[in-house]
Amino acid sequence: MQFNRGEWSELYALLELLDNQELNIVNDNLEIIDDSTFKVLGLYLQNNNNEYYFDIKDIDIDVLKNNRIISNVEKADIQKYKEVLLNKIVKELPGNGSFPIQEMKYILEKLTEGNKIKSSSNAKEDINAKLQDNKLNTVINKVGYSIKSSLGSPATLLNASNNTNFRYLVNGLTIMDIEKINNINTKTKLVDRLKYMKNKNAEIKFNNVISNTMNQNLQMIDSKLPEILADLLLISYETGEKCISKLLHYVSENNILDYNGNIELYYKKKIGDFLLAVTLGMMPGEFWNGEYNVTGGIILVESDGKILVLDAIYYKEYLVKYLIKNTKLESPSSKRYKMFDIYSNDGKEYFNLNLQIRFIK
Repeated sequence: MQFNRGEWSELYALLELLDNQELNIVNDNLEIIDDSTFKVLGLYLQNNNNEYYFDIKDIDIDVLKNNRIISNVEKADIQKYKEVLLNKIVKELPGNGSFPIQEMKYILEKLTEGNKIKSSSNAKEDINAKLQDNKLNTVINKVGYSIKSSLGSPATLLNASNNTNFRYLVNGLTIMDIEKINNINTKTKLVDRLKYMKNKNAEIKFNNVISNTMNQNLQMIDSKLPEILADLLLISYETGEKCISKLLHYVSENNILDYNGNIELYYKKKIGDFLLAVTLGMMPGEFWNGEYNVTGGIILVESDGKILVLDAIYYKEYLVKYLIKNTKLESPSSKRYKMFDIYSNDGKEYFNLNLQIRFIK
């Protein structure tokens, strides 16, 4: 029974939500602004094609598998095991990969028949909730949440893949220049290759998002979003800046789309819409219909074990602000994605850059 910190953290989030049913909704500074709107009545997990439902009662919890009760857990046990789990996760050194916590065997077998808490790679939501909405005085079922934990390494928001490749057209380089650029293999080779192109006054222009699926998904959000993201990505190597909130300033100064008025506000809105879509529904390799699967928002597991919620139902503006302030671009494997490797196609020269986004903490 060995899981990594992220998997143990998801189990901790489940235990904490089963114990403390009131959701603490926060703003973009993680200050609690609402602790009375939602109450958790039950939780759903998909695991190995089975659906587990945890029906929360006053002093205990019924565990159902595919609508059939398979066990019952006392709330006192939930409280005991969540404290043990938090202490074990905190004491484990980061970077150790998977590790066992034998003390959790009993509660895991009770809740998930010993299976780890792990959602499908094809699903944006990690957990679904049945909620009492006190604003509307009604019950809403299967509200999806993404779980992000500070107990492990910062989570990836957008994973690198062949679907997140952006292609750029390069003009003004000789064959000798191209050979020299492709042979630059310093520790900072990506930046150095770009500097060489700039020193040669090469003209660099965004060509396209290579994946038609990803391109259509981005245009579903905004028709000019591919151009905006391509500029954001290239500027991150020109300036060395990775934080999206700071890169927005450079993108606004560049203003490749020649917008007037409050330019930074405009680009901030487009990037915010993109980050929200990635968080709540859009996946690069699947054609997206514009709908959100993660209807509830993000459940944050803080380093002290507190559970906070960035709500997508009533307080979506704070969720967007949080995403802009707390995400950064990350360089994936330059070898795998051949970034800044100049290649010829139809008599023209191109290079690719790959988009990957991670939470800062």
